[in-house]
Amino acid sequence: MLKIVLIGVWVILVTAASTFGSIYLKSSAAGTGGKAVEDEGVEELKTEMTSIPVIRGGDVVGYVIIQLSFEADRRILGEKKLEPGPYLNDAAFRVIFSSTDVDFQRLRARDLDRLTTAIAVEVNRRIGAELVRHVLLQQLNYVRRDDIRTNWIEKKAADGK
Repeated sequence: MLKIVLIGVWVILVTAASTFGSIYLKSSAAGTGGKAVEDEGVEELKTEMTSIPVIRGGDVVGYVIIQLSFEADRRILGEKKLEPGPYLNDAAFRVIFSSTDVDFQRLRARDLDRLTTAIAVEVNRRIGAELVRHVLLQQLNYVRRDDIRTNWIEKKAADGK
């Protein structure tokens, strides 16, 4: 019986000490940090649908049609006082256009992760702050150049009859 009482007292002391320690550490960390930067959350921004040519060997082989959304830091948006839309579109265009190692006809999950990460890094580099937290794919399509011409010619032929 004495063992059970001692174990109960020990559990109460450990719980009280850990609670006191966590409160003490939290209050001392906030106090010594000086002026703490408060996280104001994120704002979701969407790009318009964009068509980006894919060039291999000097020829256009197809087009990536993409629409993205971004989670942007509200505090930085307020500080910078700029319209991030053009930066977002430009970064997406540059990253996808220059991605020679990505086969858009046979996309893999790691390709998507690499593209979205590279777009976020490019936007943040150009703006000069960690504005973009995450890049999210709304739509991503690849259309071969031959498919575009075939569909256009077939439609013209059907309209002419």
